[in-house]
Amino acid sequence: MTAADDLDTITDRWTTLQERAGTRPTTTWPPAMGITRLMTEEERAEQAAERADTAPDAPGPRPAPVDVDVLDLMKTIETGLITAADWLASRVQRAPFQAPTGRGWNDDVHRASVLLAAKDAADPRRWKYTGQRTAPEAAEWLALRLRGATGPFRGLDEGERLAVAEVASSGAALIRKALGDARQRTAIPQPCPLPCGGQLVLEGGDGAPPVVRCEDCGRTWTEAPSDAA
Repeated sequence: MTAADDLDTITDRWTTLQERAGTRPTTTWPPAMGITRLMTEEERAEQAAERADTAPDAPGPRPAPVDVDVLDLMKTIETGLITAADWLASRVQRAPFQAPTGRGWNDDVHRASVLLAAKDAADPRRWKYTGQRTAPEAAEWLALRLRGATGPFRGLDEGERLAVAEVASSGAALIRKALGDARQRTAIPQPCPLPCGGQLVLEGGDGAPPVVRCEDCGRTWTEAPSDAA
């Protein structure tokens, strides 16, 4: 997968990430293990009131459920992409054309030059330094630069490509992990059944079939397909 593909992942999955941020976390780690905190009568009353306020059929306004961890992750990704786009634009984006001055608007050459300069400055392919910028906008702009799309830019050198690729890879990895798309590895307490007796790990979580792998001998095991019709 290329850096441009990673940026496409960020663009394509951003809406899903926003939806995930709008839900409360369904699990916590480590688990509470059944231990409850002793509460005063006032605290119990406050907790009961909060539950009543957040009930689906409770009257009046209620706080929107949000996943703060996902919001923080989105802010991290967005800051990284916008910073990278600002930095890259300062290096590869050509300054807008400047129209000559000193001639009246009735001069055909001067009028054409002013219109050309205005059009060049307003070119939508330019990365703008002011206004609201979003992660998908920055990711799309950076992907176009990596793919060499035409515009008021020079080509990227190797160092610039590597810098953008690092930001893209980091952002895409964070999104895949948050959405459960990233492949994860978990150690298995039982040793390898082969003579090596090595450490077994379970790899999965990215939608592909899970695999048990021995880190010593390299042997792998997969779930046997079902024979059910």
